[in-house]
Amino acid sequence: MNKKSFTLIELLVVIAIIGILAGVIIVSMTSAINSANDAKRKADINQLVKALLIYNTSHSEYPVSTTACNIGSNCSSEVNTALGSGVNAKDPQSGNYYSYWSDGTNFTVSANMSNATTYTYSSSTGLYGSAATGVCGSAANTEHSSIPSTNLCTIGTASSVTGDGVPYTWTCDTTPCEATKTGWINTGLGFYVMKYEAKIQGNDNGNQTYSSSYVAESRSSGTPWVNINQTQAIAECSALGSGYHLITNAEWTAIARNITAQASNWSTGTVGSGVLSRGYSASTTNASDGFTNNAAAPNTGTGYEYNTAANTLGSSGNFTLKRTHNLQNNQIIWDLAGNVWEWNSDTCTQGTGTGNWYNSGAWIEWNDSNLTDYELGIAGPSPVYTSSQNVGRYCGCTTTGNGLFRGGNWYYGLSSGVLALNFDFPSSSFGVTIGFRCTK
Repeated sequence: MNKKSFTLIELLVVIAIIGILAGVIIVSMTSAINSANDAKRKADINQLVKALLIYNTSHSEYPVSTTACNIGSNCSSEVNTALGSGVNAKDPQSGNYYSYWSDGTNFTVSANMSNATTYTYSSSTGLYGSAATGVCGSAANTEHSSIPSTNLCTIGTASSVTGDGVPYTWTCDTTPCEATKTGWINTGLGFYVMKYEAKIQGNDNGNQTYSSSYVAESRSSGTPWVNINQTQAIAECSALGSGYHLITNAEWTAIARNITAQASNWSTGTVGSGVLSRGYSASTTNASDGFTNNAAAPNTGTGYEYNTAANTLGSSGNFTLKRTHNLQNNQIIWDLAGNVWEWNSDTCTQGTGTGNWYNSGAWIEWNDSNLTDYELGIAGPSPVYTSSQNVGRYCGCTTTGNGLFRGGNWYYGLSSGVLALNFDFPSSSFGVTIGFRCTK
């Protein structure tokens, strides 16, 4: 009886077939796992987006993170609060964190997919999509004297830079990046603002007879552009280009309230405790500062942050007379309180009730009962603070049609502050204590 056995070739064929089948199964399983992980990532992103959109409905903004942060790792407490339980979401395979970015007006949330692309939701377009991973370079979130052309992206391909500097914008694949021209900051509140009070381009002496040939510029050197009335200030801001305008009361109030909500702007490091700084505003008549200024600050910028003596500045000093304030997005703004009064674009109608401004006839505190029907809500501190916290005081609409000053000036003491408001003069007024600031 003959016994048959497999030949070596037959065994090799069988082994090869088994190997092929195993490979197919492994590839299929890997593909299935990747698909499942990608589906989980997309679902997580969708849930995070929903949480942020819900947050926006009650806060009218998104938590600011102008540098992309890792959710659940190094994002701010505001981001974590907005996301609720979503803050615990992580990549199902690597355990890495999802990425979040926002300027306060728009946001992106991103996850790295199995095929090395990035799945991103962008609120500016309302779309979900995948693209190669992109990361903004060091040119983002900084000031530039001209259109940035280097260090645009550390990962990804930069689109061409667009904008006139307020802002410059580009993308690193789907990741949005931006910067501003020198002297302008993104407030995180949906608009951009001059970091410094407006100066005359090419002239360090801002105390000039008005000329329409002058150009407004935000820079640290020189003294503020003064001797300008409200109509002229409106024209000068508009002349900068499309979308530029003299700061409005609504914009000023939004910045000031943002400032009062930051612990770093309070002397004790706790919101509502101690005092805010009221800037270059020293007075022995309107405060107990021990000295009185009689001219605008001679210098601005690093080394001149404090009013240290009459018409004198220094890099350190009394917190009350500090000239800078921090915004929630870590940007710094100069002289929103003190130095010179600044025109806003608004005018007043005298009276009571919605749309009308109380004629106080003198300086009063923001907690005055006459301001609760309209003025406090549209222009005052929220929550209510007074000059005891250095927010400034209110001087009402003495004549219908008067123009709006805000911030105080160099010798107004306790009447100065980020929420100081003055409707006591006609819009045709001008003088050495009145300047302006533009927004876009």
